[in-house]
Amino acid sequence: MKWFFAITEQTLSNDPDHGFIDCIRAAVQSARENTTLIPHMVFDGNECDFTREMRAAGVNVIFHRLHFYDRLLEAQRRLKPEWPNYIFTAAGAFMRLELPLLEQEDQYVLYTDCDVMFLKDPQVEFCKPEIFAACGQFGKQDYYVDMNSGVMVMNLERMRRDLPAMVDFLCDNLDYVAGYDQELLRIFYNAQWSPLSARFNWKPYWGVDDRATIVHFHAAKPPAARHLLDDPAYREHDHVFHAWRHWFFQNPAGYGYYVPQWEKYLEKARQSYQPGVVSEFDALRIEE
Repeated sequence: MKWFFAITEQTLSNDPDHGFIDCIRAAVQSARENTTLIPHMVFDGNECDFTREMRAAGVNVIFHRLHFYDRLLEAQRRLKPEWPNYIFTAAGAFMRLELPLLEQEDQYVLYTDCDVMFLKDPQVEFCKPEIFAACGQFGKQDYYVDMNSGVMVMNLERMRRDLPAMVDFLCDNLDYVAGYDQELLRIFYNAQWSPLSARFNWKPYWGVDDRATIVHFHAAKPPAARHLLDDPAYREHDHVFHAWRHWFFQNPAGYGYYVPQWEKYLEKARQSYQPGVVSEFDALRIEE
């Protein structure tokens, strides 16, 4: 099954706190070791060392910018002028809505955020939702009340038909949507999506579960969680980090279990793709 994730060059270049580059490295490494997924990275930006690294790791890199980028920027300036930096996050967050335009072969694909770790092969080919399937956000069973779009099985055929109306609705009602892809999907589809088991979008603040297939570091990202594991009194003067602290302390043991696994995948990825080092993928190409 094809697996998609998306990121923008601007996010990577302004990324000292979230560590998205390392999140992607660990996600790809864990997918390589534990799944049969075919990884695709949708990238808003130019060719760079990181895109070359991803390609060497076996990732299909797709260079793309939101087809409604200019419309969304105009809507933000008109309807939410107090959000001057909105488009920077939106350019990546809404990229999952572009998959119906980018993928024309498969009807169903897996999409995840960048901050995930694959512990098992998800084998979600059984899941053929009418629109998309998703798990709960803060509660394991809250997939209709508080759906999380960080892991989705998407029916691209249906969402391709809906996309023009969805974009019109977003750009005409940005002040009402008041958010990004998750808020738009919740409002536009009004709980008509399909439920997905929590094991496919497992949050460390839920604790440890042997059935967890995809772990999503939905709140505290692993680098931040590592600070808190090493020093529970660690603080940063940042409202995002304050929220992360809240969720970390819901279940420190969960982070204590999953973060070291994530760090092992990251270390393997770093060793494989250091500048000047021929990766196993490059070696195979050379042999061919």
